[in-house]
Formats: sequence, C-alpha cells, structure tokens
Amino acid sequence: MSAPAQTRLTGQLPRRRVLLTNIGELLTGDGPDRGPLRSWQDYGKRGTLSELVILQQLYGYWQVEWIGDPRASDRPAADSTVDLGGRTLLPGLTDCHTHAVFAGNRAHEFAERLAGRSYQEIAQAGGGILHTVRATRAASLPELVDAALPRLREMAACGVRIVEIKSGYGLDLASETRIFEAIGLLNARLAGRMTVVATAMPAHAVPPEHRADPAAYVEEICGQVLPALALRGAAFVDIFIEKGYFDVAQAERIWQAAKKLGLKLKAHVDEFADVGGLPWAVAAGATSVEHLLTTSAENIAALAQSSTVAVGLPLTSVFLREPFAPLRALVDAGALVAVATDCNPGSAMTTNLPLALQMAVLGGRLTPMEALRGATRCAALALGQPNGWGGRLVPGGPFVATVLDLPSIDTLFYELGAPPRASDILYSAGIR
Repeated sequence: MSAPAQTRLTGQLPRRRVLLTNIGELLTGDGPDRGPLRSWQDYGKRGTLSELVILQQLYGYWQVEWIGDPRASDRPAADSTVDLGGRTLLPGLTDCHTHAVFAGNRAHEFAERLAGRSYQEIAQAGGGILHTVRATRAASLPELVDAALPRLREMAACGVRIVEIKSGYGLDLASETRIFEAIGLLNARLAGRMTVVATAMPAHAVPPEHRADPAAYVEEICGQVLPALALRGAAFVDIFIEKGYFDVAQAERIWQAAKKLGLKLKAHVDEFADVGGLPWAVAAGATSVEHLLTTSAENIAALAQSSTVAVGLPLTSVFLREPFAPLRALVDAGALVAVATDCNPGSAMTTNLPLALQMAVLGGRLTPMEALRGATRCAALALGQPNGWGGRLVPGGPFVATVLDLPSIDTLFYELGAPPRASDILYSAGIR
C-alpha cells in the first residue's frame, strides 16, 4: 500500500505524536532535485534546535506532521518526546545500487588487477562475474542469508535506511530464485531498520552453459527467470549493456518481457565502452542508468532532458583504478544524479555509503550538498520512491530518517573513511 493511501485510510484513527527535540542540525533535503547546490541551505537545512513532530499511521507507517521553532504557537501537542542530544537529523540514507547477495570472494582477482591484469582480461579467462556465479550457485539459501546479513548490518551502521539489492550471480532459474528468496528473508530480518528493494538482474552475464548460444539464454530470461522473480517481489529489471555482455537488441527483448510483468527498467551502461545503451535506456523510459564512466557529452545532454536518474558509483572507479563518471558535468547540465556504493565482490567490495559520498566529492567534484542529495532525494527517485519515500523530510511526507552522532553534517565529509556514525536513538524509541 502506498504512503498516500495509508494517510487517507487512517484519517480517523488515533495518532501517536512524538516530538523530536534538541536537534543539532536538521537537514530536510527539500531543495531542488537538479542543478548545482552551493550551501546546506540550498540542500534544505533548518536552524539548530528546530523541532519535528511525527505521528504513527496504519501498519507502523510514520509521517512528518510539523517542522518549526519550538516556541511557535501552532506547534501540535505531542504524546512523548525524544531528545536527540545535539545530533544531526537528515533524510534516511538510500543506497540505490548494490549486489549485496552473493557467496565467496574475489580477493585474488583484486591482487591480479593490482599486478596489471584488467577487469576484462580476468572475465575473459573465466573469472569476474562467473567466478562469483559458481560460488553462489553452490551456496544454500541459509548460506546466502548468513553471508549477506553482516553486509547489510554494516550499511545500517552507516545510516542506510533503504537499500536496493540486485540478483545476477545465479544466472539460472533455480539460483536466481534462491537469491530472491534470500533478499526476502533479509528484508524480514531487518524490518524496522532497513527496507530492501529487489531488482532482477539475470542479464548480468551470459552463463557458461549458454556461451555458444546467448540468444537461448535471453529467451530463458524472458520466459522463465523474469516471471519467477516478478512473483517474488522484483520491482525492476536491470541489464548490463556492455561489450561482451548484452547488446541493445538483446536488452530490448528483455525489456519488452519485463514490461509485461509490471517491472520498471534500469540499465548498467557506459561502464567500459559506449555501445549505445544509454540513449536506448533513456528512450525506453528507464528509471535509472548506472556507472557512466565513459558517458559522452551527448549522453549527458540526453540525461539532462530526461527523468532518468544517473547513478554514480565512485568507489567502483577507485577499486578498478578507472576514471570517475562525469558527475560534475551531469549536475551542471541539469541531470538527476544519485550516488551509491555498488557493493559487490568484484569491482567495489564495500558497504560504506559515506565513503562513496566522500569520493563523489573528492573524485567526482560534487559539492557535499550535491553528494548528499545523491544518497537521499535522487537515490529515492532512482528506486521509484519506494512506499512513497521521496528522500525528503517534509510535512505530509513519510518519516524515514538517519540520525548521525555528529554535531554537523560537514564532519561526515571531513573525516575521511571515519567509522560508522549512525545512531540507534530513534529505533530504540520505537520509531521504525
């Protein structure tokens, strides 16, 4: 049920109001979706000691009712108060691109890349994605859950409240289904702390058994795998459009099948080469396109004129020692720009979204405000605003928030690679 529908249905129900007080910095994120941001006021910042009244709705849904000066005469009466102790309150951090469910690791490949082998060379020799596929196919459902749960808990400790998880390390019906079952169990296990959005990505690579006939695998995706994953809660389909993986014609075939199942479109594009995936995805109405390391000026202009979100993954550039996506140019052109970790075993073995934000600033040349917008408002847009969550704290909107044990948001960017700073104070108060 969507958030607006919940609001309508609960108009006559008893409400529990909670007053959040003693907020060190309150960041609402209600600034513009596009274009440069040069100050925290541009992003959406209220003065210190502002108070926020929230209320509980049906099924535990929380909504912002009022934001204002604690001395205001129109402040609603509250049933209880939570003192944030001078901490920073901001929209819930959203990691809108991860591959967090997998088995095994590829530490040996990292060492090989440091010695000079490229990502593509390792993949052509049978490593890369296919190495993780072999380990993931061999793993049981409990083993997949046990492997992923610490990763998600690390994300939560960094302040992540919404996370997308893609499949794509199974590449057959049984294994992709098992990954989705693991995602469902993880979502249930972390209920109240984190919400998981599931994306079907069987078009991550062509599995070995179909290497001689990729078209047959595309038909298997369309006829068997996607219907099974749609039944298990997939919100999106994602396709790796890249030389040696899937081309635009194959992507179109997969998209047409996914669209009939009610899925929305995402696409990995322009990571190593521009093979036409980005203009195709924008024309197809993709919710987001991901990576963009080789995106041209023409493709930047196309994104700026669209509602498709450009998802930057700066830690992948660091991990692979590749150029950064043109994040500065994308923002300046007027594109919607999100920032995520790309948590995966081969090209970004990390769960640290704040570090990704720092690298978006230092390597991608975004301002801190633009980077944070990329992990709140634009990240929510990249996930289709799940359950009505738009990445903002505004009256009438859902209350999904991160509290940081920091007196100022600037410290999040200043302390490079700092330990997790998210506070459990709201969760402990029953605000989940």
